Amino acid sequence: MILNDWKFWTIFYLICSITFAQSFKKANRNMKNAGSLTILLEVFTALFSLLFIPFFNFTLPTDPNIYITLLTVVVIYAFTDRLNIEARYGLDPSVFSMLKQLSTVFLMIFGFLLLKERIVIKKVIGAVIIIIANLILTIDKGKIIINKYFLMSFLSNFLFAIAMLINVNISDNFNLAFYTVLTVFLPSILIFMFGKHNIKELVEEFNLYDKKKFILASFCWALMLISSVRAYQLGNVTTVAPILTLTSILNTLYEYVILKNKNKFFQKLIASILIITGVLLIRL
Repeated sequence: MILNDWKFWTIFYLICSITFAQSFKKANRNMKNAGSLTILLEVFTALFSLLFIPFFNFTLPTDPNIYITLLTVVVIYAFTDRLNIEARYGLDPSVFSMLKQLSTVFLMIFGFLLLKERIVIKKVIGAVIIIIANLILTIDKGKIIINKYFLMSFLSNFLFAIAMLINVNISDNFNLAFYTVLTVFLPSILIFMFGKHNIKELVEEFNLYDKKKFILASFCWALMLISSVRAYQLGNVTTVAPILTLTSILNTLYEYVILKNKNKFFQKLIASILIITGVLLIRL
């Protein structure tokens, strides 16, 4: 059955990822409040995720420790989502997708330092290559320039790696679509409460966007979250992870060919190839 094939979910992820990145970039050009944008995207994504609950067996864990872990991860996701949304606003989708791979580097470092995993030279080389690739992206007219969006992405990837360290396959204990609902809707509540937002403000913010593109982006984000987890559940991480990094080079080519965006094209292309190489070294 195709729904049990990791190759289907991997290809599906790549398609949804490109569609999400490009449509979301166009939808939010009139953003006024990044916190409100984050809440809106999370709520719409949660609603679309509900539609896919019947596609997976409905299971809930009985171990209370799993719920405690989930709540801890949700708090971290609230921070990462908030940072990522603003970073996506200020960065090209291709650059953002490359910066995302820094979480792989952080996760490897945590493994060495906290889990006392054996240091493997090829993994260290892979991590160094990913770091170099991201440094290439900061070069502008011979100088290294790091803006606030780059720093936000850097911090969000650090926090995401912490969440991944805590979140040891707890999604396997839930209906996958319902788990997706929890991991986007619960952070939206936290951001709404602690960011002191209100419904009127959210409605006004939503009216600033290109609604068709925003809804498309929300739908694709739901599919992205579901398909990436499902691909890892069904496939081998050493195979799936490098393929998912193709989003960086696909976004780069889309921006160059379709959007005619020639800004730093060769830098992005070289960085994309280096990142794929780095992930391959880490994962294989």
